[in-house]
Amino acid sequence: MHNTKDKVKEIWGSGDYRSRGQYFPPVSARLTKYVRLQKDNTVLDLACGYGNTAITARAMGARVTGIDITPKLLALAKEEEKISNVNGIDWKEGDVERLPFEDESFDIVLSTFGHIFASNQELAGKEMVRVLKKGGRLGFTSWPPELAVGKLSDVVSKYNPFPPSDAFSPYNWGVPDKVKQFLPGIKDLFFERDTINIPILSPHHYWQDTTTKAGFMIQVIEALKKQNEIDKIESFKKDYIKTLEHYSCDNELRLGYLITVATK
Repeated sequence: MHNTKDKVKEIWGSGDYRSRGQYFPPVSARLTKYVRLQKDNTVLDLACGYGNTAITARAMGARVTGIDITPKLLALAKEEEKISNVNGIDWKEGDVERLPFEDESFDIVLSTFGHIFASNQELAGKEMVRVLKKGGRLGFTSWPPELAVGKLSDVVSKYNPFPPSDAFSPYNWGVPDKVKQFLPGIKDLFFERDTINIPILSPHHYWQDTTTKAGFMIQVIEALKKQNEIDKIESFKKDYIKTLEHYSCDNELRLGYLITVATK
């Protein structure tokens, strides 16, 4: 398990996530509205990444803790906090599957495409519920397997030299029936879909951006290069771009996502 966690840190610590995440702030804003975030609420942003949701909540006056397993992302989050001209966020290094907080510590628990990458999904769900106060609100976003990101992931899995276990697919969190299984003790579950529209000049441009800035994609391409699988990289590119074309229109890539909100 230790090696698995180190691998996670390595993947998320590489790449250019400030660039990759520049279209995500509206998602953070929408999520804070859905959970009816109020000034002085205690908020936990799980797998906070470079801090977009934590900073959004703090700017609204909440008392915010952001936790992530990757030190490089936390360092970036602190930079983003300074640029945003907010302060007072408590940044912590930690694991979603073993949160370093007492039971019922937070009014609101949030995650923006973060906790979904925990390998033990049942444990991650239990921990999210455990640290939430009675009557507290939970809100997160995820990628449904049948929409753009899920379909692109299918292409990546086809060419990935080290494919992940299906049992730990992050796209399970994009299926409402599975989400219900992961959140014991939660009531009033609410689901809604929305779309992130990313400006792209062409699907080829998005491939170029992804394979040079997204940590996991960089590692897949590097592994294929080391194996001298040049033809395989070309096939990968063609399949990836063909899939992108289904979700691209008017120089925009449309990434559909699921919003989940619930009460404890």
